[in-house]
Amino acid sequence: MHVAFFRNLNLGQPRSPSRAQLVDAFEAEGATGVLSHQVNGTVAFVTAGDAQRLASAVAKRLTPVCAYDDVVLVRPLDWLSSLGLDALPDGCELTLFDGSLPFPETVPWSPGPEVTVLAADGGHAIVQNHVERRSQGTRVIESLLSVRATSRGVGTVQRLLARLG
Repeated sequence: MHVAFFRNLNLGQPRSPSRAQLVDAFEAEGATGVLSHQVNGTVAFVTAGDAQRLASAVAKRLTPVCAYDDVVLVRPLDWLSSLGLDALPDGCELTLFDGSLPFPETVPWSPGPEVTVLAADGGHAIVQNHVERRSQGTRVIESLLSVRATSRGVGTVQRLLARLG
């Protein structure tokens, strides 16, 4: 099983599909066991093929439906389970991006008083936000690495993992 994280997709909002349209797009591309989690563009699915390619095809399929045109990043469910998110302090989020280089800063790294990057590699960062209800991960990673990124609160990922057992 894999999880797709769509950037700037919020079900029912402008330039975003309905839940049914999102699930239908995955199924039309051959995914099974599709589960749209919450409304923030987090989708668990099963595929026999390349999961990233399938999710990218879903994003393209959504463009004529709702004008969605942004990045989708995919990670294996087992990998998400292995991150140890339960041990993180309050205010943390998982920021995902596609990169091939090692993270250029020594962690923990604080680019400013509002945020600390606790852990990172070439494809994800664990970010602790120091201002309540203010997400900094996407902004910090995109600025540092010049890549597209998307973030989810640790609670969102924990609820997904619990939901999928």
